Amino acid sequence: MSATWLFQSNETNNLLTEVLAFEQSWQNEFELADINEELLRLEQALIQGVNQTLDKQKLLYQAIDYLIDDLGFTGPGLQMLPESSLSNVSFCIMHKTGDEITLSVIFCHLLKSLGFEALISELPEGIALAVRLSSSEIVLIDALSGATEYLISNDDVKSSLVSDIAQYAKAIQHEDLVKLILTEQKLALLDEGLFEQALACVEVLMELLPEDPYERRDRGLVLNQLDCGQWAKDDFDYFIKACPNDPMAMFIRLQLEEQSPIVATIH
Repeated sequence: MSATWLFQSNETNNLLTEVLAFEQSWQNEFELADINEELLRLEQALIQGVNQTLDKQKLLYQAIDYLIDDLGFTGPGLQMLPESSLSNVSFCIMHKTGDEITLSVIFCHLLKSLGFEALISELPEGIALAVRLSSSEIVLIDALSGATEYLISNDDVKSSLVSDIAQYAKAIQHEDLVKLILTEQKLALLDEGLFEQALACVEVLMELLPEDPYERRDRGLVLNQLDCGQWAKDDFDYFIKACPNDPMAMFIRLQLEEQSPIVATIH
């Protein structure tokens, strides 16, 4: 019995391209052409920097070491970097520093350039990069540290262990991963008071999740901070109607009732 079914995913190869294009709406530090040029340089450096005659497992371990030791990808460490930068894929490509999600996304893309079947997995304790070496072999990678865990299932392994592996590595589908990446950025931007950038981010999320009342709520929160009170009220009303029992809906309803007449502002 194998855990092959774990890796059946509709994930496409354009995840990184899609996210980078979205980020252009709210990050203005890097031009898309420069990001793509750097990404191509990283791909070529990785391909040239490893010994592709090695067996797949040894090649994978060498590639991980190269990404961290030679190309210099790392987590924030002791650097006092804002979460809005660490959660931004463009920043991670250009500065080689990111969080668990951005590093995993970039490593996934770069490992695919070596022919690996790489994907982002959801684990009980967070996010990890998973690489399928064969129909029964999985290597899980902690992108922050480079630590790996080798998992195998075969006919000699008890069914209970295979089941445990199945629970341990659940592939995140492409659309859900895009939403996860953008949601992390939205929350960081909101937390840091970067409301104009947060507005651009939440509007992209609303295009992806047109019926999600929580995205409407978040846009309302951003618009309210930007003194666009009337437009914020429309979003709040939508959220309250869709989620009347949500504690946040009750709080917003009380706030609206206490507000003085709203003056609309156009930005």
